[in-house]
Amino acid sequence: MSAISSISGSALQAYGISLQVTAQNIAKMNTENRTAATTTFQENPDGGVTAKVSARQDTVDISREAINLMMEDEGVATNITVMKADDEMAKELLGIN
Repeated sequence: MSAISSISGSALQAYGISLQVTAQNIAKMNTENRTAATTTFQENPDGGVTAKVSARQDTVDISREAINLMMEDEGVATNITVMKADDEMAKELLGIN
């Protein structure tokens, strides 16, 4: 796996965690415990990103969660595109068609 695919792979894992947090927040909407969690991405020194989950003091806001879903969807799609491009570049470099 190339460095580019490794970095995109770590981003996909981070977005997966973020999607789980968003889904859990949405599931809490109509419960007594409506305290939201948030995900932040931290850059790794050797490349890639890590997702950190933390609790917030405020309650779940569906509009914020909808925006999170849109950003997560775009992040996943972008990193899949990067991985596909990296794969195509490697095939071209090696003459594999």
